[in-house]
Amino acid sequence: MGSTAANIQWRGRCVFGSVVSGRPSEIAGIEQMIGLFINTIPVRIQSRPGMSFSDLVKQVQLSSLSSAQYDYYPLYEIQASSPLEQGLVNHVMVFENYPIEEAIEQSSGQSIGFAISNVEAFEQTNYDFSILILPGKKMTIQFSYNAARIDRGMVARIRGHLQEVIGQVVETPHVHIDQLEIVTEEEKRQLLHEFNDTKASYPADQTIHGLFEEQVKKTPDHTAVVLESESLTYAELNGRANQLARVLRGKGVGADRIVGILAERSLEMIVGILGILKAGGAYLPIDPDYPAERIGYMLEDSGADILLTQKRLEAQTMGFAGEVLHVDDERLYALDDTNLEHTGSSKDLAYVIYTSGSTGKPKGSLTMHRSVVRVVRETNYIDISRNDIILQLSNYAFDGSVFDIYSSLLNGAQLVLTAKTNILDLDKLADVIERHGISVMFITTALFNVLVENEKDNLRNVRKIFLVENVRPFLM
Repeated sequence: MGSTAANIQWRGRCVFGSVVSGRPSEIAGIEQMIGLFINTIPVRIQSRPGMSFSDLVKQVQLSSLSSAQYDYYPLYEIQASSPLEQGLVNHVMVFENYPIEEAIEQSSGQSIGFAISNVEAFEQTNYDFSILILPGKKMTIQFSYNAARIDRGMVARIRGHLQEVIGQVVETPHVHIDQLEIVTEEEKRQLLHEFNDTKASYPADQTIHGLFEEQVKKTPDHTAVVLESESLTYAELNGRANQLARVLRGKGVGADRIVGILAERSLEMIVGILGILKAGGAYLPIDPDYPAERIGYMLEDSGADILLTQKRLEAQTMGFAGEVLHVDDERLYALDDTNLEHTGSSKDLAYVIYTSGSTGKPKGSLTMHRSVVRVVRETNYIDISRNDIILQLSNYAFDGSVFDIYSSLLNGAQLVLTAKTNILDLDKLADVIERHGISVMFITTALFNVLVENEKDNLRNVRKIFLVENVRPFLM
């Protein structure tokens, strides 16, 4: 079975349901007895490194013979003793050793006094996926699946994987499990050529703030960013960012000049980011929860000599030798609020994000404007519109925030900010998602699973969810 082979190859183990006849050979005449004796039992297959397919088959056969005495054990009792309960077995394999069509053909040739014709059978199963193996002059394999749970394309892929595995083990029975090729030639073509064709038409020559200003012209009165009861329209956000940008330009900020920003999730945080970009600079996002030593290292290593922050975070800027500006100081917003003259290009630096670093020292990762634009504009994986509402879950000091912020602001959608405490509280997070009508989310797999496992129905209005593995950007 292709899916089984995949589990064996990559995980070394798998469990599936096997239908047994329930007719032990020790009972004389058992084959002629009338009645339903079959039972489903879980079968566990486990391989070891370097194990050959033929050795695995022998191991499975010996295991099957030794466990035959338990074939009568009710499946519901087995499930009750497992922490997975009903989830222990959701797919089964059946080896049909009584081919009825062949039996009918043989009977028709005998003098039994009547003929059998028009035999029809209707089979129903409670399992999401079943494989029925029918022996005969040629082996037939049938797939039955729950179309509400399993995609037809997935079944087609499993069939292809199974054919690949069968072909290889028939030709080379002693092939090692870890050498089995499961991917079909068609899938290889897709992976190497179709999926790897990343060419796309997007505004590669435009800057982030240039595209934002274009969006402002299209939807000036549409809400751009929301935090609880506070909000800014596209026009308001653009105007405040322009005013801040003029202050920064007056202090020499220009192309590839790095400006630090240390702020909590807030409207000022978004204004600060856009203000730095509009001035022509690149922003260095710093999490206020970082230790003072890390904050100092990032500012010194990046060469930032201007730091935007909030008044309530003033204590965390102590020791910084450069100039500190408070983005929540209204005196910064007294200048002209019209768009500034563009002086940069899409190849200019947009932001610097520091990773943990393999040596223990954080390392700055530099990203250009065009790289951000490629991710959020004219993509082939999602269309964002002014009707979308996107929740910023990612910490702005990590790359995940790039999708949240710019897929919203460069496409006319609404960006929803929420306090870190709401993200860490499952009930509060579910409330935020429902209350704001979130339609697109960039979320960790772990957090998504928790929402689903706790039967939170607040995801019902979400039309698109992007899953990532790393939980750190969301919790720090």
